[in-house]
Amino acid sequence: MDFSLSKEQKDIKKAAAEFARGEFRPEVAQEHEFNHRFPRDLYKRAGELGFIGLDYPEEIGGGGLGVIENILVVEEFCKADSGIGMAIHLGFLPAKIVKVIGTPEQQEKFLGPIVKGDWISAVSFTEPNHGSDLTRMETTLEEREDGLILNGTKIFTTNAAYADFFIVLAQEDHDASPGHGMTTVLVERDPSQWLGGKLEINEIPDKMGIRMTSSGELVFKDLKVPRENILGERGRGLKNVLEFLDESRVEIAAQALGNAEGAFLKALDHARKREQFQKPIISFQAIGHKLARTWSQIQSLKWLTYHAAWLCDQGGGKDSETVPLFTSIVKHHVPETAKQIIDETITVFGGYGYFLEQEVERRYRDNRIAEIYEGTVEVQLNNIVRILRKLTLDFIDSVLL
Repeated sequence: MDFSLSKEQKDIKKAAAEFARGEFRPEVAQEHEFNHRFPRDLYKRAGELGFIGLDYPEEIGGGGLGVIENILVVEEFCKADSGIGMAIHLGFLPAKIVKVIGTPEQQEKFLGPIVKGDWISAVSFTEPNHGSDLTRMETTLEEREDGLILNGTKIFTTNAAYADFFIVLAQEDHDASPGHGMTTVLVERDPSQWLGGKLEINEIPDKMGIRMTSSGELVFKDLKVPRENILGERGRGLKNVLEFLDESRVEIAAQALGNAEGAFLKALDHARKREQFQKPIISFQAIGHKLARTWSQIQSLKWLTYHAAWLCDQGGGKDSETVPLFTSIVKHHVPETAKQIIDETITVFGGYGYFLEQEVERRYRDNRIAEIYEGTVEVQLNNIVRILRKLTLDFIDSVLL
């Protein structure tokens, strides 16, 4: 059993950390935060340096590596700055579904520009009446002789205002049982790629965190797209989404891990330097014990996240429940615990922690979404219970414990 990273993985982690520490400066982060602006220049530079698409195929310019290499980059980016790190990651994370189920032609067309930092991707699954419940969509897909027609409304689409393409989950078979009869479709932002109809994009303003990203509503009005925009097998839309979520949930956990690590480092530095009653506040047990506990928690989160990423890279077969079991574990446990850690770091700063200058309050706001998107904490717990009900005690005893 070897818990060490390979030399290549260590080099990737170091390079990502050096890039992020050098470029994600506080004044840059605050400017983008206050103006609600996506860090496009930094996104482009991340692509040029090879940090985007590490797990994409080499044939289209990707790194040909795995989820573990990807999460090392995400962790370091979010450790340096939660807002910039999460925004950059959210720019290319949705395109992962094209990597998982797309044809070679689709991967070349849609992932090639992503790898270079030229394009930004988005997924549109959530609807006004369907959040955690993805078993039935009100957005519809109808086949015509000359194309496919989309109608309906999606909300909370990250990157809505500037994404170059959207992956949309729509109901194609209206008579299918819940969870069936849905199809995933690629919709380009460029109207010249449509065959007719309209796509209306409305910004949803004034959100709590990740204020460097857009969150919007998409309204499809008889939008006609070519048949080659079908992504994956028709009627298998929900399964397509779930296969994507297995990997994406681990990467969301990496966001939360990095957010917590960055907050801890700032709190540790502050506690060493800040003096009260003629001694540094880390000397007081009330503060020292908080830091000791959060350090222990971070170590458990780190290795749980790394293990889940390793499991994704190992596969395990289509019928294996081990991967979704662990991806649900990290998706509920890491963001939830990271929230507690960041909250404790605000306490270490005292009154200063309540203000933007120290960044920990922004990390708290940014991290909160990690408990919600890609499946809420409560949904992950339901997934874990569902899988545990099916696994035999012998398997749990011999493999998982």
